[in-house]
Parts: sequence; C-alpha cells; structure tokens
Amino acid sequence: MGKYFVRKGCRDSEELSGETRDRVVKIINAGREYPKPEALFYSVASKIWKEYARKPRSESLPSDDVLPLRQQETDKKEQQAYCLEKCLAQLTESDRNLITNYYQVRGRNNTEARKRLMAEHGGENTLRVKAFRIRLKLRVCIDACVNETVK
Repeated sequence: MGKYFVRKGCRDSEELSGETRDRVVKIINAGREYPKPEALFYSVASKIWKEYARKPRSESLPSDDVLPLRQQETDKKEQQAYCLEKCLAQLTESDRNLITNYYQVRGRNNTEARKRLMAEHGGENTLRVKAFRIRLKLRVCIDACVNETVK
C-alpha cells in the first residue's frame, strides 16, 4: 500500500499506509463482506490521499546560516565565471583569441567561423588539438581558483 502514496509523491507514505490499514480493519470488523479487498484498500487509500492533499502543511523556514540551494548554485556559477575571466587573462593573447573565437559563434555562422579558424591554424586536427590543450589549461586553472576561493 505504501507504493500508492510514494507514486503520489507523498513524504509521509508510511504514516498514510498505516492509516489506510487501520481504517480498512475497522470497516472489516464492522461485519461487512467485501468480495474484492483490493478495491476496498484502493478506495480507502484514495480517500486518505485526498484528505492529506487538502490539509495545509507548515514547512519550516531555512535557517539563516544555510543558503537555499538555488542561491548556492548561483554563487558557484558566479565564482566559476570569475575564475574563468581570471584564467583567460593568464593565457597568451593568441590562445585567448583562439579559444574565444572557437566557442563564440553559434548556428549557421559557426561553420564559416570554424573554417576560417582552421585555415588560420593549419587545419581541422591542429585546431582541435590546440583548442583541447587550451581547454585543459583553463580547466586546471579554474579548478585551482575555485578550490582556492572556497577555503
């Protein structure tokens, strides 16, 4: 019976399952006969679910020292953006221009921009290898920067 409440997304599925069993036992002890006990369980569970859904729930407010998850994610993204800017500034000008041009253009213009970059840097494979190496440097730098600012 607990699976019914779990599928409904109920946090108190065990409590509601117990309530369902208690009500079904009361009904059966009252002397009625039911040819399909599963249907009885389902109908009682459905009624209990509706009662639960109507009941207002009070949710505790988060404590002041714990930021909401979205705020933490936003802070992390801002920190990563700061570290990216810092790490891009540490690259040579040619590497910085290559990686920003490599990722800057999207859509139909992407093909033309990549062809131009390939011509400037010695072909498709050479461009990919250069971009990979720059990304690797950036990743290492960004990870170090993020870990440094967390401490």
